[in-house]
Amino acid sequence: MKLGEKLLVVLGLVVVLLSCNNGSKGGTSPATTGTQEDLSEQIAKGSDDPELYMSRAKLNYQDGAYDQAIADLEKVISLDSLNPEAYHLLSDSYMDYYRSKDALMTMIRASERFPERIPTLLKLAETQLILKLNESSLFTVAQIFTLEPDNPEGHFMKGMNFRALGEIDKAINAFQKVTELDPEIIDAWLIAGDLLDSKGNELALDYYEAAINVDPKNTGAWHSKAFYLQNHGKDNEAIAIYKKINLIDKNYLDAYLNAGILYTTMDSLDQAMEQFNIMASMKPQNHLPYYYRGLIYEAQGNISAARTELQNCLNLKSDFVKAKQALNNLSAS
Repeated sequence: MKLGEKLLVVLGLVVVLLSCNNGSKGGTSPATTGTQEDLSEQIAKGSDDPELYMSRAKLNYQDGAYDQAIADLEKVISLDSLNPEAYHLLSDSYMDYYRSKDALMTMIRASERFPERIPTLLKLAETQLILKLNESSLFTVAQIFTLEPDNPEGHFMKGMNFRALGEIDKAINAFQKVTELDPEIIDAWLIAGDLLDSKGNELALDYYEAAINVDPKNTGAWHSKAFYLQNHGKDNEAIAIYKKINLIDKNYLDAYLNAGILYTTMDSLDQAMEQFNIMASMKPQNHLPYYYRGLIYEAQGNISAARTELQNCLNLKSDFVKAKQALNNLSAS
């Protein structure tokens, strides 16, 4: 059996970031005024300036100090209830603190306070989407359309909800609408392409190429095209694109990974090993290159090296079942 037959191609394209982040994270900026100590000192002097609390909340949020961030943001809202940014960041703080119900209630409160503010409604729709309240999210999107029927981020959110509901045709239509309204939203091209591909529609490739035309240096767009080619038997073309991706971004690990996997399916083991070696040298704590190097060594008959690599893999990720199975198979042979 060829080594390639034993390998599972790893999906490199991960969760697409929502393109509607104009309303996400409250539109917060990393810029703040002063250190936490400076801000706390000014607040301790009796200042009730909401901007001081807001600035400190941002720093606390960035540091993962969610209790402190929440307290500061509640103070901001008590001093200035018309600050939408405070509600957005408070919702994010609750969400990241695994208090999703509070995050949702914060955005509902914000939408009641600012019923015609589209970024706030988008943020509410996004929160509802994250919590799998798809019908509620679609209702919020409908509110957005009463204010701005051609809001591209609203149509994007509509597509995300329909995709989550498994209504693929409706999702495709929504993402196509996004590309018509704002071709610069790369994720709309890519998700539409993925959905078209899932239906066996060859137009998917056109959507990936359109995304590349919008931004020729977007590695995610190139990866989508490469992965499409990889899954349609065009391995050499896919490898060429993975190499191009690493010319754009030498730290894009998935390109080395997928190129290496493709080389193994072609029994080009030396070239595959080269890709995994690069990956391991760039991120030694990633378990995958050790796993694949172990399989290559096994195929080459170097059982001792294979065992070492698989054990290195398990040292980094002890619950990686495939590495355990491969190591057990070596021990049994």
